[in-house]
Amino acid sequence: MTTFLILIAAAILGGASNALAGGGTFLTFPALLLAGTAPVRANATASLVLLPGAFASAWVYRGPILNNMPRPFLWMMLAASVLGSIAGSLLLMVTSNNTFSALVPWLLLAATLVFTLAPWLRRVAAKSAGHNSVPALVIGQAVISAYGGYFGAGMGVLMIALYLVASSLDVQAGSGLRMICSCAINLLAVVIFALKGAIDYRVGMPMLLAGVAGGYLGAVLVKRMNPDVARRSILTYAWALTAWFFGRMIYGQFVR
Repeated sequence: MTTFLILIAAAILGGASNALAGGGTFLTFPALLLAGTAPVRANATASLVLLPGAFASAWVYRGPILNNMPRPFLWMMLAASVLGSIAGSLLLMVTSNNTFSALVPWLLLAATLVFTLAPWLRRVAAKSAGHNSVPALVIGQAVISAYGGYFGAGMGVLMIALYLVASSLDVQAGSGLRMICSCAINLLAVVIFALKGAIDYRVGMPMLLAGVAGGYLGAVLVKRMNPDVARRSILTYAWALTAWFFGRMIYGQFVR
């Protein structure tokens, strides 16, 4: 019962944190590992839990994006997202639990670094804006989407930086495109995980419902709470979590 409550709490907080500042994966994925879910299955289930938040965000941005963005450009970016997501998701499905477990500390470190450097990355990208490059944009989107299908934490920050550097999109338009592409990436990944039988629905469905509630809570709190405060709290937790996983990995190697 205690484990179930931890999972529900992680889903609520994950949904709320995504609405406030991002970083929901840092909460849901470790909670599933703590509950004894195998690493690959935990990652796949975490993707399901946070899927409604991606849909909600894409729905909010649908008007400005669909009305102001050229259709061929939008379809091109969605195609790159789909291809990348398929590649990343299928790669996860052929990764053994032992291999993925060994990669988890490094994946968390990379995601935490991206999340930490997000403001700096956006500033640097904004200063480098104006250099339109369709090949760089498509290739970059496909690579980031493959990462999103495989793990995904910090994916949104990388996409915003890519759009600012390789296109003429501003932050607002880039954010909208990120939401829609993220929705496509996450949806396709969840479909592949479901077809491969990699999702634990026993805990995934209650967590999904809790994540929806958390997303609504976050949308309410975002009007009252400073997102920077939420971001710093998530960062503190993410670094502590990363250090714990590295400590566990080093200890495991030492005792062997």
